[in-house]
Amino acid sequence: MSMLMNHSSDNGSSMTTIPLATPRAGRLNDTDLLAVLSAFAFLVVGTWSAHGGLRALTSWDTAWTSAASLSGLLASALALVALVLVARPRSIERRYGLDRLFVWHRILGDSMGLLLAVHVAVSLVAWTRDLGLADAVSQLTGAEPYMALATVGAFLVGMVVVTSLKAVRRTLSYETWWFVHLLAYAGFAMAFGHTITLGSDFADDPVARWTWISLHVTVAALLLLSRWGSLAMSIVRPLRIHSVTRLNGDTVAVEIGGKSLRGRSGAAGQFCFLRPFARGLWWQTHPFSLSAAPTTDTLRFTIKDRGDATSSIGALRPGRRVAVEGPFGAVTPDVLDGRKALFIVGGVGVAPAVAMLQTLDRTHEPVVLYRAHSESDLVHVEELHELCERLGGRLRTLVGPSARLAVKDPFSVSVLTTVVPDIAERGVVVCGPDRLVHAARAGAKACGVPSSDIHSEHSWW
Repeated sequence: MSMLMNHSSDNGSSMTTIPLATPRAGRLNDTDLLAVLSAFAFLVVGTWSAHGGLRALTSWDTAWTSAASLSGLLASALALVALVLVARPRSIERRYGLDRLFVWHRILGDSMGLLLAVHVAVSLVAWTRDLGLADAVSQLTGAEPYMALATVGAFLVGMVVVTSLKAVRRTLSYETWWFVHLLAYAGFAMAFGHTITLGSDFADDPVARWTWISLHVTVAALLLLSRWGSLAMSIVRPLRIHSVTRLNGDTVAVEIGGKSLRGRSGAAGQFCFLRPFARGLWWQTHPFSLSAAPTTDTLRFTIKDRGDATSSIGALRPGRRVAVEGPFGAVTPDVLDGRKALFIVGGVGVAPAVAMLQTLDRTHEPVVLYRAHSESDLVHVEELHELCERLGGRLRTLVGPSARLAVKDPFSVSVLTTVVPDIAERGVVVCGPDRLVHAARAGAKACGVPSSDIHSEHSWW
């Protein structure tokens, strides 16, 4: 790939822009991740077993207390792993993509919530067997040191888990859900004291206790440095809007730049989180894909008005400061590994395809299948046509409501193999709404494309 890109200025003169530094590839592989997680699971379960937990399960009198201890340890362990993922460590994010990290984080959070419910229920049974129901409730809600905090913490974490369930989450705005989600940090902190001071796993074993404390301190430091440190730097060193170009009635192209871009790394196909410093927008952050290969001068985003804050972002004027986190994402030109490329895009999902095409060469012979509801929804189509022509590829558009299309399934084997006869030999990149992504992935697989050669970002919200 060329390291320099030439663009023409408005007066016809030529100027040279420099791409952002290429992000380092994630060195972590599946085996490494499995080994680390297995070792952590062995440490947690081994600690519980070494303190008599496994033996205690064989007796009805002690089984409830042992089950409460194990469920609590496993809930805490899942919470730690979930927090590591949401800290966005670059070695993991570059290997798997931020979208997958968020999906895994949600799965771990749901599992942790289930284990927490088991822990609370089993603990209540265990204490009731020893003290009676009234005294057990009294002890668990304040009479026993640290238990009042733990009870409140469990309630907060439970509320976060409930609001993260898909059916509930859909009724909330992203910002409302996110601020509720922050309560989980307070819940974890409140519950930590009773984990260390009560029970036999840590209270009577200084080695286990300090190991557990060290794990929590390490994860907290990772969150502060990686997650919150990145957010703080984006706010302290904001970029500015250079231009806003309207592409159609509800879509704009926004160019953002600034000196701090020179210290970043990024690649075509990635996305960023934008937080404009404007009334009503400063407390919100939204992900948008790059619609041009990122350079040290500018980042370009194509933003469609979806009826929320996106409409306000499109109305911002040049000069407005914007906090930009990223770029993030694992679907970059590297995934094609030098092979011929097929891009299946829909709506503003065309953005990463345009950016990636700008960095490819003629060996990729790209084919772009562009699905849109109407002609006006075809954005960057002239740019796509020029890029495909330059690279020896071709652009095909499919426009119209699904019910009126000449073909019932535009991603069926017969249609795809007719349009792209060598599809099984190509790397496939899919960008667009979830329905299009699922349909295109299924169609490409049916055409003989291995799953490992089909690349897309997953929806995490």
